[in-house]
Amino acid sequence: MLDSSNDLLETVKQAAYEAGALLREGYSLKGRIAFEQKGASDFVSYYDTAAENIIIDCISSVFPDIAFLGEESGLTPTDSNYTVIIDPLDGTSNFLHGVPHFSVSIAVTKGDELIIGVVYHPLLDEMLWASLGTGAFLNDTPLATPEPRPLNEMLISTCLPYHAKGDCTIAISQLAALMPQVAGIRSPGSAALELAYTSLGRFDAFWSQGAALDFWDIAAGVVIAREAGYTVTDLSGEVNPAQWRSLLAAHPERHGQLLACLKAC
Repeated sequence: MLDSSNDLLETVKQAAYEAGALLREGYSLKGRIAFEQKGASDFVSYYDTAAENIIIDCISSVFPDIAFLGEESGLTPTDSNYTVIIDPLDGTSNFLHGVPHFSVSIAVTKGDELIIGVVYHPLLDEMLWASLGTGAFLNDTPLATPEPRPLNEMLISTCLPYHAKGDCTIAISQLAALMPQVAGIRSPGSAALELAYTSLGRFDAFWSQGAALDFWDIAAGVVIAREAGYTVTDLSGEVNPAQWRSLLAAHPERHGQLLACLKAC
């Protein structure tokens, strides 16, 4: 039985720390990591599966009846109304190449509602987290929504399509529409982290379209961005779509402008 959502939040944070410690160990190998290919440009290593197992073991030891949806292990259903959504290593390609930009991403849903989000950058020891109605935090520091920049000063991040995943034609048209209007566009390679970084103001917005992302990539970041005061919808403007086929997170004063530009593509 789940007695306290705060107890669940603290357990999720602890699970992210423990998984992050393993990823730091793996990253020290600097690209000398064996991996398998699940599909086109879709890789998995020992560290992906081991980190996911750490998270599941940590949380289920406290909440044995809770359900899990993991990138590597799939759905473990129970009668619980709570489901933990896990991306144990978001940015696997970066990790395998020795690029220091990857994260642990864990979210929790109650029914169909996202209620907890935790994104942990283990190399920087930065944990961005939020729970529904309580605001967003970087480690122990509350986040305040930054003032919106004008469009021509905005630095925007995105998750670009890659081999066999996503619509390259639409992505190119979106880039062509935005590039002349903004200060810069980045695609660093960990969507969970970049969406969480939007909450910090390190990016002014994040968007993705098509099939480039899965739910475990964005679930935690959606909670954090919303609790930090940002507007998060899909590219049709839907706040709670049945399936997240696209996403835009931006300051409420800029969201509509960016959405109109992206929808036009």
